Amino acid sequence: MTDSDTGEVDTVEEVLGIAAPGTPGGAIAPLDERYPVMEDREHPGPREYVLIAMVLVVLTAVEVAVSYMDSLPSNLIIVILAVMAACKFFLVCAWYMHMKQDAPFFRRVFTIGLIGATIVYGIVLFMFASSVLLS
Repeated sequence: MTDSDTGEVDTVEEVLGIAAPGTPGGAIAPLDERYPVMEDREHPGPREYVLIAMVLVVLTAVEVAVSYMDSLPSNLIIVILAVMAACKFFLVCAWYMHMKQDAPFFRRVFTIGLIGATIVYGIVLFMFASSVLLS
């Protein structure tokens, strides 16, 4: 495309409204965002990382303990383990993968993929529920 006033050729980045590759931030990002990582949010410090690690260790210990319980119905054990796994997944993604500080676009893409995977997992689980979920 050309600018009718000056006769200059527009770049692909200008036409699409994205930042050119090689700009600070290392990724193609919308022009209105300076960097893909949010600058106004502070990254967690060592204290937060250790605290999250301790929470993950405790959740893992509880998961192991629940998996050895014979007194609970197996369906309840599956639900408890799934909820704890989801909590651990959220903590790891939010803090260690820095999703809390990421640009909203990348969080949305990740969330849409996560929801889609959960739906597919649920469909497969219910298709084979008679052989997977024991009473």
